[in-house]
Amino acid sequence: MLIVEIYSHDLCIGEVALTDIDEGMGVASGRFSPSPSYAKVRQEITRGAEARARGEVSSGIELEARTKSGERIEVGFITIDDFADVNVDPEATVQFENREQVLRLFRSSI
Repeated sequence: MLIVEIYSHDLCIGEVALTDIDEGMGVASGRFSPSPSYAKVRQEITRGAEARARGEVSSGIELEARTKSGERIEVGFITIDDFADVNVDPEATVQFENREQVLRLFRSSI
């Protein structure tokens, strides 16, 4: 498991425990734990999640991932599936652009 912090405009909005990884696709997902700052962007995140669920293209919000030590993770995309009408823990998915970086980070988290 790799825990990464998710940022929006240099504001840490929470962290995701990446437990499910598809090495071939360079994608990992897991439970997203919001920080108190998440409230500032939740409406925008929810709008994007609901658009994706309808099969629509979502412009979404700019998100970035960092390790707990502050290393920026090269990502293709980050999505947070948080729906306004469903009371469940949100999930996040991260697509890694740099395969070597993600493998190194996952190995060092063991």
